[in-house]
Amino acid sequence: MISIIIAVLVAALAYALCVALGLPSIVGIVAAVLVLLAGVPAGLRGRSSV
Repeated sequence: MISIIIAVLVAALAYALCVALGLPSIVGIVAAVLVLLAGVPAGLRGRSSV
């Protein structure tokens, strides 16, 4: 659960960084989605499937 929250925070940071660098918003959104796709499964890896 904690790692999912961390993934969301890092995704928000990636979006904010892209916008701060002057990139279009769509680039920031894509970057945030990619961070979430990479981070959320890592957080669920430790859970039991039962």
